[in-house]
Amino acid sequence: MFKELSLLNNKWSLKDYNERQVLTLSQRNKISPILAKLLTLRNVQSEDVENYLNLNLYNNLPNPFLLKDMKITIDRVIQAIERNQNIGIIADYDVDGSTSAAILIKFFEFYQKKLNLKIPDRLNEGYGPNTRIMNYFLKEKINLVFTLDCGTSSFGILDDEKYKNIDVIVVDHHLSEQKLPKVFSIINPNRFDEKSEYNEMAAVGVTFLFLMALRKRLRQKNFFSKIKEPNLLSLLDLVALGTVCDVVKLDNYNRMFVKIGLNLIKRRKNKSIAQIIDNSNLYHTPTASDLGFVIGPQLNAASRVDDSSLPSKLLISDDKSEIEKISRKLILFNEKRKLIENNIFDEALIQVKKQATNKFIIVHGFGWHKGVLGIIASRLINQFYKPTIVISFDQTEGVGSARSINMIDLGSIILTAKKKGLLINGGGHKMAAGLKIKKNLLDDFHTYLTQCFYRYDKSIFQKIKEFDLKITLNTINENLLEDIEKLEPFGNGNEEPKFIISDVKIDYVKILKEKHLLIFFQTDNSINLRAICFNCIGTKLGEYLLNYKNYNLELGCTIRRDSYNKSLLPQMFIIDAMLLN
Repeated sequence: MFKELSLLNNKWSLKDYNERQVLTLSQRNKISPILAKLLTLRNVQSEDVENYLNLNLYNNLPNPFLLKDMKITIDRVIQAIERNQNIGIIADYDVDGSTSAAILIKFFEFYQKKLNLKIPDRLNEGYGPNTRIMNYFLKEKINLVFTLDCGTSSFGILDDEKYKNIDVIVVDHHLSEQKLPKVFSIINPNRFDEKSEYNEMAAVGVTFLFLMALRKRLRQKNFFSKIKEPNLLSLLDLVALGTVCDVVKLDNYNRMFVKIGLNLIKRRKNKSIAQIIDNSNLYHTPTASDLGFVIGPQLNAASRVDDSSLPSKLLISDDKSEIEKISRKLILFNEKRKLIENNIFDEALIQVKKQATNKFIIVHGFGWHKGVLGIIASRLINQFYKPTIVISFDQTEGVGSARSINMIDLGSIILTAKKKGLLINGGGHKMAAGLKIKKNLLDDFHTYLTQCFYRYDKSIFQKIKEFDLKITLNTINENLLEDIEKLEPFGNGNEEPKFIISDVKIDYVKILKEKHLLIFFQTDNSINLRAICFNCIGTKLGEYLLNYKNYNLELGCTIRRDSYNKSLLPQMFIIDAMLLN
């Protein structure tokens, strides 16, 4: 553990590993000591190394029937198929909901059966089922409805006697209360009475499990004697996209879904995803990071500033003209989203400066654009590392998004506030939640949050940057790069390895686009090693790097291929630096 703060005010922590365990792992599996160290730090046991490095779906098939209500759901859906009943879908407007809807609809296309998809309007209707959609289904005599990535807490709508003749199947992953809506079935690994091992899955992963179970039962009923059996593997590119964008843990099944899905994306199997990649000028092989930070934001931009239905329409479509038209719109919406977001972020910062002693952040404004509240919260956490709630008020009520930090379950805090009558509505995950609040209860809500966070030690709010290994510049070569790539895909729960470079010898520095730095090093090996530090001009980190001759620095970085210049050589991506005496 490093006692000093870095140039970005982080504490640095170097992970510990057992040397004997590393040696055993390396020798038994015939892998390099560095790869053995990285696997050890990820708690991979010797007997699991082969499976970890070479994920195989057939060796790791999840059992969907472990989930409650799966069997009765399958029976009801098969009944609907056999009777040719109309089926409706209500899906959330984010990427997880859109991909869930896309894989369900693509599965049913094998039977030439059209499902009626409706997406709530994010800006005017908010999250989850609503009366407009349910009344439409009632009018159209649709008596079987899926809610995807929503529905677990929709008591007011789904419990309404008016809709008692509609069988509702909830497929979700959000935390439930100690009660459930009165629907036909709820497939949710995070319902209060569930004990399965799938609680880290995104809704699209849960939907995929449902399709696995449905296909198995249809196969047993000899359903595919006359029609082609659906290829579920072909849907894993969409499962990967939804899984990464919902920032669930990439462990076990999720990591497998994403790894297989990325291979499909690489082969451009999905026309819509391929078009977004082309529009984004991604010239390298797409990574999980690209799904989360390039593709996902474009899809989400539509619901944030305009039409919530566009992402699902795009991901379902096979029509080249429609795909091109929608994807172009998404680019424009994303640019508009950035402008709106930056303006609100600047306003929020003014309020944050008055909350320096608080263990949480709560900011609010009149008429703030509801579509960007979650992004603002995430940006504030990244800068201040405190649980953050961002609320947009009208005259009497406010809608908010909340984001948390490690070790604080903000979803439960929000749920409890709802039970206490401090919120009109609220719920979500440990790390993210949404809420609705009356304006006159804001002070009471603030008092409640103060009481909740009072018990947490200050150390929790110190951002700690964990590093895997401390290495030298001369260690960075093609072999290291290949070892790192064997651990992919990276994301929440399977973080990209981070390194401390201890013998920094900078040759010279070049400013790029007035905001980035390109750094060249003196090395003893033949590789012309470079590093890039994004968006650091105007920061303390950028200042010290520009004046490298006056300081002795250790660099914190990740290491990837230099795909931007198509050299494919190792390149460092600087994320922090520590000033040495």
